[in-house]
Amino acid sequence: MSFANVPARPPRAAKQELLRFHQAVKRSVEEVGRLRDRIRASFPEIDAAVLEAQRLMLLDEELRAAIEARIKGGAGAEAALEQTVTEMVAHFARLSEPYMQERALDIKDIGQRVLRNLLGVAEGRRSFDRGVVLVAPALSLSDVLSVDREQIRGVIIATGGVTSHAAILAKSLEIPTVVGVGQLEGVIREGDQLIVDGNAGTVYVNPRPEVLREYERLQREHRAFSQELDSLRCQPAVTRDGFHVRLGANIGLLGDLALVRRHGADSIGLYRTELAFLSHREFLTEAEQVDLYGSVVQGVDGLPVTIRTLDLGADKYPSYFQAPHEANPFLGWRSIRISLEMEDLFKVQLRAILRAGARGTVRILFPMVTSLEEVRRVKDLLAQVAEELHRDGLACDPSMPVGIMVEVPAAVQLADRFIEEVDFFSIGTNDLTQYLLAVDRDNRKVSSLYEPLHPAVLSAVAHTVRTANQAGKNVTLCGEMAGDPVCSLVLIGMGLRELSMSPFFIPIIKRLIRSVDMVAAEHLATEVLTLSTVKDVKRCVFEHMRALDVVDLMEMYH
Repeated sequence: MSFANVPARPPRAAKQELLRFHQAVKRSVEEVGRLRDRIRASFPEIDAAVLEAQRLMLLDEELRAAIEARIKGGAGAEAALEQTVTEMVAHFARLSEPYMQERALDIKDIGQRVLRNLLGVAEGRRSFDRGVVLVAPALSLSDVLSVDREQIRGVIIATGGVTSHAAILAKSLEIPTVVGVGQLEGVIREGDQLIVDGNAGTVYVNPRPEVLREYERLQREHRAFSQELDSLRCQPAVTRDGFHVRLGANIGLLGDLALVRRHGADSIGLYRTELAFLSHREFLTEAEQVDLYGSVVQGVDGLPVTIRTLDLGADKYPSYFQAPHEANPFLGWRSIRISLEMEDLFKVQLRAILRAGARGTVRILFPMVTSLEEVRRVKDLLAQVAEELHRDGLACDPSMPVGIMVEVPAAVQLADRFIEEVDFFSIGTNDLTQYLLAVDRDNRKVSSLYEPLHPAVLSAVAHTVRTANQAGKNVTLCGEMAGDPVCSLVLIGMGLRELSMSPFFIPIIKRLIRSVDMVAAEHLATEVLTLSTVKDVKRCVFEHMRALDVVDLMEMYH
């Protein structure tokens, strides 16, 4: 069922349309709950958290409020649903971060489920007379769940990444999955025999018999490895010689909280507040933000939470926000620059974050900081807001730790001065790599030059970590490097004791840390920092990983 197939019809009275919408949402929530329970009952060892995430998204007040507002404005329930879902899908699809782009498919899937219940169409199940590989341009949770698990031998998706909920669920069900393979039309045909290598990201079409035999052996080994990763969920990430590394989760939606718990995160190392604003029809009020941030803090049962203030601009603008035309938006009006210019709205967010701090352990993080003037100004505003809350008699955390994202070269160069002004650093290697190497990783002409293991990037990270450690301040790294075993081994050797990543990668990195001695990681980092080319760095890292017998983890990621 899709919006394109819905015939136009005049809406009923708003009260009737609201009732229809609420009933459809209720049925959708119940459906997803039943699917979640069915998965848990049939496969208790696998991850049903992604279904809980979708159920929470259906209950999201902002999404429902946006649809209700359109209905009250005269739209029919179907039209209001379509307009809101289309708007939100467009917002998420425009974002540069793959994790964010993949939430667009979740929103679309939820919208189609509610639409089906609005129209009274039964949920369909597909059956085949033999095992199949699902091959599609894009795949939703509903697509995966519409086929009997025992019939699915593999999943191939043309677009998306490993953090899409459909890919996560498929992998949790131990279904080999390859994503982002590109053009499929004319390459794979119905009736072809396929091998889907989820580790290598490779698909073999009509393979030779000897290749089939080799993959049967690999399949047996992989099942044993997956069971080992799952057994580590409640274990700490401690090296063999006793060094503890805290592993946090990067999230942006309430629905992600289920994944935080499922994968054994030690904290929410990065909560991106802008996603709620991107999916809303207007700036969130203070009360709405307090409820949202409070739900995040209380939803992780006492784990520390780092809340980043709005990182709008560049490729992230809400529909109600007047985006300026800029020749170089990633070098323009964005992040903390927007917040400081729109001071009244910024203070509302600061008030809400401080108030959420009364509900648990919270740190506040400011993005894209390039000067000490910016740091001092946000600290002054934070002090003003804390005093106002005290006068208003509202509970808050007036001594909340303050940190900055180190994601531009200026912050690296002035790290020794910045660390005197803040309580912690969070290194954002995604942007830092782009700015250091002058490479837009979304530009296919130069994306091959985007290399986190470039000596300049490693030198910048090492300098930042060393500066924070020497000052006795906390430092974490929250870019994609944190979840890559090849990079994370070097990072902990540099002195990082806190990494934050997509929840999906936490078990892999935990397994890596528990498999090595810190002294070996330190020797690797020391050697890597003397090298001059990416090729030499990678050769060195791979040799050390082979010597440490952790190459299997590299294969799980790459």
